Amino acid sequence: MRRPDRHALYEVAVQGPDWDLDFLERIFRRRNQRAPRTFREDFCSTAALATAWAMRHPENHAWAVDLDPEPLAWARKFRLPYVREVAKRVTLVKSDVRVPQKPLVDVACALNFSWWIFHQRRDLVAYLKAARASLKPGGVLVMNMFGGTRGERKLVERTRKATSNTPDGQMVPGFTYVWEQARMDAVTRNLLAYIHFEFKDGTRMPRAFVYDWRMWTLPDLKDCALEAGFSDFEVWSEGWDKHYKTHDGVLYKRTKLDNDDCWIAYCALHR
Repeated sequence: MRRPDRHALYEVAVQGPDWDLDFLERIFRRRNQRAPRTFREDFCSTAALATAWAMRHPENHAWAVDLDPEPLAWARKFRLPYVREVAKRVTLVKSDVRVPQKPLVDVACALNFSWWIFHQRRDLVAYLKAARASLKPGGVLVMNMFGGTRGERKLVERTRKATSNTPDGQMVPGFTYVWEQARMDAVTRNLLAYIHFEFKDGTRMPRAFVYDWRMWTLPDLKDCALEAGFSDFEVWSEGWDKHYKTHDGVLYKRTKLDNDDCWIAYCALHR
């Protein structure tokens, strides 16, 4: 059997579209008292969220934006043909996310820390201005980020992934997802990180993905969001189950957040 490519492995290892989309809908409904129907996935890669959004309701439409043609081509070949009529409500867009997009949408997102490719404040503000201009009144942009004492040092984490399927129905045998943080610079806050994949036969796919990021802080993002014209900025993170000593899978709005071992925050930027 031919080994799945890196995009298929990434989706199994990292993405959870339904969990993310549940939160996006929840955030929009809190302020608008209606269901959102239009969605844009910035830095979309293989458009997993955009396609899942369109599949949720027959009136949902999604736009998936990325500058890299490779994952867009992957989505066009391996994902859209297998969702049949739904594909008509998913539009793949090759574009710089710093360019305002049309049509305007209810909800947009930049997840999986993708926006950390911006190392300069001017580039982040330019993106946020474009994202805001591409939202309908009452719209929301959701971005995520991580931090904490463990999140800012060298580390290697291995996570075993069970057998799964690709969007076109091909089997992905179980594998090990390896997240490596190779270098963190305290002066520039630049983080160099890699994703590797390891297989049962002892072979590896080293550096399947390479990340050269700036680790932005929550106050950094808030300041940039307000400068870009957003009216409000909220921080949400998972609760903690003391009995099982793990996160409980529910996001709660925060005004304070302990800088513990490692945290992941979802930030809601309201137009």
